[in-house]
Amino acid sequence: MKLFLDSGAFIARARREDPYHLRAVDLFTAISRGDVPYWRLYTSNYVIDETVTFLLYEAGPRVAVETLGRMRTSPNLRVLRVTDEVESAADTVFSRHASSRVSYTDCTTKVLMERESIDAAFSFDRDIEVLGLTRVP
Repeated sequence: MKLFLDSGAFIARARREDPYHLRAVDLFTAISRGDVPYWRLYTSNYVIDETVTFLLYEAGPRVAVETLGRMRTSPNLRVLRVTDEVESAADTVFSRHASSRVSYTDCTTKVLMERESIDAAFSFDRDIEVLGLTRVP
């Protein structure tokens, strides 16, 4: 099965004081051990940007750079690109969900997940569900 990793998953893993830290570490550990059915991992260039920018300001440059390095060197993580075509589709999704205050990055995630037939998102963000996607944990 395919799993999309949202910024919240990376952020919670990197920040020990994050309220979801232990849940994130547990799921990342389960993924690496093969204890869960997700073996194809995805994220996007927008999620990488969102993650490292947040960590830079909230956790400092060391944590942001370490997290970026972990994301870039992971042999199991495929980074999907938000192209002009994906942005165009995300614009439509955003227009439909703007009143729910769903982020534009989450709208690009919806488009990418649907195009790649990704089963679920590893996210602590309820906006994923607002967009009609499956969220774990």
